[in-house]
Amino acid sequence: MSEVSPASPSGAGHARRHFLLDRGFQLKYALTMAAAGLVVAVAFGLWLHQAHAQATALLPQDADTRALIARSDRLLLAAFAGIALLLSGALGLLGIVITHRVAGPVFVMGHYLSIMAQGRFPRMRTLRRGDELKAFFRTFLEAVDAMKAREARHAAVLEAAVERMRAAEAHAPELAPAIEALAAAARERRAALAIDDPEPTPFAVPAPRQGAAGR
Repeated sequence: MSEVSPASPSGAGHARRHFLLDRGFQLKYALTMAAAGLVVAVAFGLWLHQAHAQATALLPQDADTRALIARSDRLLLAAFAGIALLLSGALGLLGIVITHRVAGPVFVMGHYLSIMAQGRFPRMRTLRRGDELKAFFRTFLEAVDAMKAREARHAAVLEAAVERMRAAEAHAPELAPAIEALAAAARERRAALAIDDPEPTPFAVPAPRQGAAGR
């Protein structure tokens, strides 16, 4: 996964955190949560200001009292602005953390699909302990594992057919083009089953059983 750098040949790796795996998606929802927090803070501030104004209206309106009210208004406004900014910032950061737990699995599945689009199968890994979409991700892993098992069965059938046809090639030389085509198809499937991205990353969700490829 993108949070762990590829392992060096000696096995040493350096963990790196990338919280913006999908910048557009994560920033969009982080800003939405920050804006929602700001709106809530403003609404609460307006209600608090109205209650403060009603309370101070009952006080005597001499010069000292008006100065005290003005000073309390400034303090209240500064406290309200600080709270609003803190709430907005906290919700924005929370939005990044939460969306990161969704973007991580999507990022990994996107990587797997890009590898499969190239005609290969990736080495299956699993999620971090705090990631979301665990059930969906497990289903995705099982689907890819089933595809690998099917490719392995097809490759075995093709290899067996090629072996038998080569034994008969001496008596039927016209089979040579078909034999080469089947052999190429078998090699292509075996190459697709080769391990890609051999980074050993321990995560919490169990990967599909490796024995499924032999079914």
